[in-house]
Amino acid sequence: MYGRCVMLALQLFQFFLALIVPGLLGALFFSIFARLTTEIDWRVALILDLLTFTTMITGLYYLKDVLTIEDLLFEFTCLSFTRKYILLSTAINIFYGIISGILRRIFFWIRRRPFFSNL
Repeated sequence: MYGRCVMLALQLFQFFLALIVPGLLGALFFSIFARLTTEIDWRVALILDLLTFTTMITGLYYLKDVLTIEDLLFEFTCLSFTRKYILLSTAINIFYGIISGILRRIFFWIRRRPFFSNL
């Protein structure tokens, strides 16, 4: 009984890290491309995690025909799903971090430009 509780706690910790760490990497790339710093904002990490989770669930819905919660739980219990999820969500988070960092830099550059100052 005690061994089961420990294994369950370790699995929950593993899933927690699988959800949080890719967002932290995406936030790192966001801060590098947006502000040229290496600080990680936890709010950006959580937003990128939410976008990635939504993307992954949408991909499972359209590509794997996961229509019910039972199908989703069956996909989660697959051992290779965790590795695939970690790698794919890390890649998606890095992509989202780079794109949103570049967009932030462009929007702040446009905002500072005096387009209509000579009129």
